[in-house]
Amino acid sequence: MSDPKVPTETSANPWKDLFSQANITTALAVFAVVLAGAPYVVPQIQSFVVEKGMLNRPTMLQTAITKLNAQNDADKAKAMAAAVKSKHDSLFNDKSDPILGNPNAKIKIVEFLDYNCGYCRAATPVLKDFLAKNPDVAIIVKEYPVINQNSRPLAAFALGAAKAGQYEAVHYALMTEQVGSETEMTALLGRLGLDPVAVRASAASAEVKAHIDKVMQLGADLGITGTPTFIIGDTAIDGAKLDELEKAVTAARSGK
Repeated sequence: MSDPKVPTETSANPWKDLFSQANITTALAVFAVVLAGAPYVVPQIQSFVVEKGMLNRPTMLQTAITKLNAQNDADKAKAMAAAVKSKHDSLFNDKSDPILGNPNAKIKIVEFLDYNCGYCRAATPVLKDFLAKNPDVAIIVKEYPVINQNSRPLAAFALGAAKAGQYEAVHYALMTEQVGSETEMTALLGRLGLDPVAVRASAASAEVKAHIDKVMQLGADLGITGTPTFIIGDTAIDGAKLDELEKAVTAARSGK
């Protein structure tokens, strides 16, 4: 399973990113900690030493920021692992969640997704193929409509279709087609052989609303701010990093 070709935004001027306000603040904090452990030096001289050091070694700032970011990432991963453990039942054992693939699969992956998420859409065909080739793996879907105001109605229609046993068909259709109105949704459901009136009624039910609210709260509790976010075991993988996901599946098979 390899990463799909998804667009990414990069700065035209990498030095602009390096010397952003956030990075400069971070670097100054690093230097403050380092200098705090040094013998007392007159503040003016201390500032001169720092400035001279940065001029003589311009990569020092970049190195400090890289190291601090790596430490921050490690701290976040550790905190997420603890949060995932505390929410394990809600993540993996909620019977109302739709499942893609073999429902009896030994290895379960949780995916927080949004039908208006470009990365979710790009990853979908790769994930679908992966599930077909790996019957011991299934995806527990957490409908997490966070992209825009049209996201929640789409999530509701997908869950409404689940009541008719047609979640998978609607899910994959919503990941490949652009649906921005009731008319387009009605047409899509008709093409799939579903009763639009029945699905619409299910989508508008209190049960579906409560389900989405529950997932939104779960995502907030875990600090999930973007989609897709995958969780396997105690590990969270944010973004369409499908190679990392495949490695996590391999590790799960070996019991690591």
